[in-house]
Amino acid sequence: MGTAAVVEDTIRVVLTCLPDPPFRTTGSSRPYQSPSGGGGGGDRISRLSDAVLSNIVARLPAKDAARTTALSRRWRRVWASTPLVLDDSDLLVFHDDGGCSTPNWLAVTDTVSHVLSSHRGPIRFVRLTCCYMALASHNGALQYWLRVLAAGGVEDLVLVNRPLPTSVGLPIDVLHLASLRTLYLGFWCFPDTATLPRGRATVFPCLQEIGLCATVIHARDIDHLLACSPVLEKFASITSIYFTDPVRIRSCSLRCLVFWESLANELDLVVAPRLQRLILWQSRQWMIGSVHFRSRIRIGSATELKVLGYLEPSIHQLEIGGTIIDSGTKMTPSNMVPSVKILALKMQFRIRKEVKMLPTFLRCFPNVETLHVLSHETDEQNGKFNLKFWEEVGSISCLETRITKVVFDRFRGERCELAFLKFVLERAESLLKLVVVLANGDQASVDEMLAKLKSLTTVKRASDFPTLLAVAREGDSAWYFERASDLSVTDPFDL
Repeated sequence: MGTAAVVEDTIRVVLTCLPDPPFRTTGSSRPYQSPSGGGGGGDRISRLSDAVLSNIVARLPAKDAARTTALSRRWRRVWASTPLVLDDSDLLVFHDDGGCSTPNWLAVTDTVSHVLSSHRGPIRFVRLTCCYMALASHNGALQYWLRVLAAGGVEDLVLVNRPLPTSVGLPIDVLHLASLRTLYLGFWCFPDTATLPRGRATVFPCLQEIGLCATVIHARDIDHLLACSPVLEKFASITSIYFTDPVRIRSCSLRCLVFWESLANELDLVVAPRLQRLILWQSRQWMIGSVHFRSRIRIGSATELKVLGYLEPSIHQLEIGGTIIDSGTKMTPSNMVPSVKILALKMQFRIRKEVKMLPTFLRCFPNVETLHVLSHETDEQNGKFNLKFWEEVGSISCLETRITKVVFDRFRGERCELAFLKFVLERAESLLKLVVVLANGDQASVDEMLAKLKSLTTVKRASDFPTLLAVAREGDSAWYFERASDLSVTDPFDL
């Protein structure tokens, strides 16, 4: 993939992960008509209470909400007192550039400055993804916006540097937004926190969620963010790469850690007593020269960790309690994580050394109840895979006594995949459901894969009541960032 294609793909991923405004706006930007004009009736809208009118205005696109001030003195008061919800995509205009319609980033930037200077009331949500941030930073507009947001008590902020370059430095004023509950940053250079006091809870006393998207940030600055956010529950790294510095997680409040299309040389759960979820998702391989980039996942103190995945043998090297896990590791209580109930693995079944890691990963998590296995297609063949491998695998506690549900995603009907499914049916004594999601949704492929799955009906099953369910689905996995990071969803990997 060329550089331009990588940049476009990164922008696409980032934009799909950003929080939406609290209200869906139409973006129609149609001129407002006076409530008393037309329709043959009186002005009934203006008879509503200020609270109701404020609720209505809050649901309008920013441009239309501001236009209500032209209706009457009362409407000016309503807009000024309504908590501002600003999404600059509602302000986007286009100009003709030699027959090609292109966004007018400068016009959006000017309009944002006008809106923020005109609205002196409280600020609820601001999402800026269409401003010319390089210019706004150069002429001081960005610093002014951040001061206005701080004074207005902004609660939720999305700040994306578009168009690029990513070398634009984020003003340190962002650390003065003490009212923030949610903060998402995209394509910035994060300010250096080396000279700032450590552990000042007054920096982000209310922050519950932060997302760093393609943002250049040092590990020490992540340390600073975590130390200054005493109620932070969700930390998301999106399309960010930490090739050199280890990312160490020290937080007594964090419940969900997401590395989405992100990699770290080392991700270390040093102190995370409330962490319930570690979500890892990578759709492409990264190379350093001719060598695949590897990431060490170090689990230290994370006694409440319940959901983990996707672990990938080709990318992740797991370390638990100081022990590096490989296919020959002897299991002891010190290198197991008994709290994990839901485990997701991404496997290349044609590669022998990866398949050998699957039983070892399962032994690390003895109380897993739901297992997700995503079969990743590859043209590589690393070592001759012996289908009798599964017959020689020793005891696996969680599979034999705990697992009640297995989901096998992107089944292609290969012999190595069928061998694993046969192994599951023969060993899983508590299994209630085995779900096989077919990789290809066209009818010919479905018929072929279903024919191959019939061989499982003659397998001697360890469980008396397993249900085998085959699901055909077109396209790629339905998994996406919002679901992966949603703490209200019991199993984020589920269909």
